[in-house]
Amino acid sequence: MTRRNQPVYEEMRSLAPYFLTIGGIYMAIMAVLFFALKFDYTLLIGGVYGIIIAVLNFFLLGKSAQSALKKNAKSAQTYMNVMYCIRYLGLFALLTIGALAPFINLIAAVIPLFFPKIAITIRALRKKEE
Repeated sequence: MTRRNQPVYEEMRSLAPYFLTIGGIYMAIMAVLFFALKFDYTLLIGGVYGIIIAVLNFFLLGKSAQSALKKNAKSAQTYMNVMYCIRYLGLFALLTIGALAPFINLIAAVIPLFFPKIAITIRALRKKEE
């Protein structure tokens, strides 16, 4: 089975433009805050760090969901629960590193974690209008 025929990858591919647009707008705002308002460089680094974490989390969610589709209901539920715990432990570890690093603005790093939900909501609203 190729990736083109796998429903989760198709869904992720359809969300990518929304996610990239939101990320681009966010980084443009970060750049304006940095250059025009003379904010600290940690704001830009935190924004990039957060977007990388959000993309990684979104990718791992899709990968685990696609793998769960190949299992029976009980093992798929167990697998998704385990992967959920692993993903959130990874998020916690990466955000802890971000909080301890003096060159990363933690708030700027946390905001992109909401981008996948925003992208899903925007796409659902646009599909509903069609």
